[in-house]
Amino acid sequence: MMRVTWATDQGSPARPNEDFVATALGAAVVLDGMSIPMDLETGCVHGRPWYVGRLATRLLAALLDHGQDPAAALAQAITETAAAHGGRCDLAHPWTPATTVVALRVRDEVADYLVLSDSTLLLDQGGEVTALTAEGSGFAAADPRVAGQALTGSAPLRDVRRAALLTDGATRLADRFGLADWPGTLATLAERGPVALIEQVREAERSDPHGQRWPRNKRHDDATAAYCEFV
Repeated sequence: MMRVTWATDQGSPARPNEDFVATALGAAVVLDGMSIPMDLETGCVHGRPWYVGRLATRLLAALLDHGQDPAAALAQAITETAAAHGGRCDLAHPWTPATTVVALRVRDEVADYLVLSDSTLLLDQGGEVTALTAEGSGFAAADPRVAGQALTGSAPLRDVRRAALLTDGATRLADRFGLADWPGTLATLAERGPVALIEQVREAERSDPHGQRWPRNKRHDDATAAYCEFV
């Protein structure tokens, strides 16, 4: 059984949180919508939070069908979400809503995973922590073929102790600021929970408000962490 706890925090009060978490018995997905300037036209009348939420819930539902692999589940979810626009949006627009994806599913005696773009999956297998990201791959938008670019795989469930699904706003402490490593990140999640991890990120960001120590395009990014224990 996989037990999931999670937290998300909006990066700026000036724009909505474009991260989204969806969980069900034996599956979890975390999405991070691609941020663009608020006044930039996207061709979509619904907005990025709508798109990210719809895609996340459809992906979660598709993952619960153990007869299809995670990439096929993502392709199905992208197709269904494109249809949900109802013909009202220009899905060929270069700034049509897009998102990163990280997903984890328990199936029989294995844990299946999928990572698309720069969100991160941490896997603790017998005490060895592996960070999986697919930075450089495409973003999920309206074309289901992007699912073929996702990093996918499976791990024997007997070997998996813990896991975490993290947006890049939550990984900053380790991969941008150098204030933690991946085992330490998982330890914080296990001992203090997702809220504490995100607060550590925020403390570091507040200590460098102008990005002099850690140059970055956003002072605070939306940050989401989902922590999974296997019991």
